[in-house]
Amino acid sequence: MKNLILVNHIKFDLLKILVLGCSGLIGRAILEKSSKFFDVIGTYNKSTIEISGIKLISIKLPQHIDQLCSLIRSEKPDIVIDTIANSNPEFCELNKEQTYKLHVESFNKICSVCSKTNSKLIFISSDYVFDGKKGNYSENDETSPLNYYGVTKVLAEKNVLKHSKNVIIRTSLVYGWNPKAKFLNFVLDNLREEKTISVYDNIFSPTLLDELTEVIIKIISSNVSGIFHAVGSSCVSKFYFAKLIAKKFKMNEKLIKSLSIHDSNLKIQIPKNTCLDNTKIKNTFGITFSTIEEGLAKVYFQSQLTKSN
Repeated sequence: MKNLILVNHIKFDLLKILVLGCSGLIGRAILEKSSKFFDVIGTYNKSTIEISGIKLISIKLPQHIDQLCSLIRSEKPDIVIDTIANSNPEFCELNKEQTYKLHVESFNKICSVCSKTNSKLIFISSDYVFDGKKGNYSENDETSPLNYYGVTKVLAEKNVLKHSKNVIIRTSLVYGWNPKAKFLNFVLDNLREEKTISVYDNIFSPTLLDELTEVIIKIISSNVSGIFHAVGSSCVSKFYFAKLIAKKFKMNEKLIKSLSIHDSNLKIQIPKNTCLDNTKIKNTFGITFSTIEEGLAKVYFQSQLTKSN
């Protein structure tokens, strides 16, 4: 039986949301934000999470996929949000069997059980589904991944689209004032210690975590389906983004060196330009995504608030 919410003496069904991967950057943010509006359950892998009033279950994939499917069958959530992935493309390239089991085999079972429980599936995908030859990709562009991480994302996407009510959200390098924001913290942690870092020159659309979470909440609350590109409004190189982080946080940007994606030591192919066009999602939900200058200003402000507290 669904929980009910009382608004102005009228009872409304309270959507039941299952968030997969709550120990990760995006999953945790969705969990915390969505719990204000919905009946939320979350799963996590290694990092123990305790949030008052939210049911949280430890499930490790792909090992415990049957346990997860049983959970979906018993809870019958209205919406399942899957944020689970190994987001290290190099690891995926060197560990294809393990990656396939997590990104494709396990996910296919999730898709199947969601179809049987009539649960809408929202899948977090990546700009790496494209080969990076042209940039400014729209939702209608054909996928053509260069590396195995991208290949598995495309295979998962195809399964999502078999069911007309489902949603794919493609995003790109998510940043925010958060210990799990890997790239931002990689830059800041090294520069604090005055270490030189090398950053690739590939071009992409950095995305502010708060804005990605906001649009996911809007998608949960709406009746949309299909593919959406939820990314920031800047199209820049990772090298330039790192320099801007250093500048905003008043660190030595000269310690940042540019590294070509054609470097012979690379174990994978990195697409040159995977910038995504966010016009569709802006028009659908009326959201304006920050430029990197605007986004980093918000992150810096949050960092100062943390210090003062």
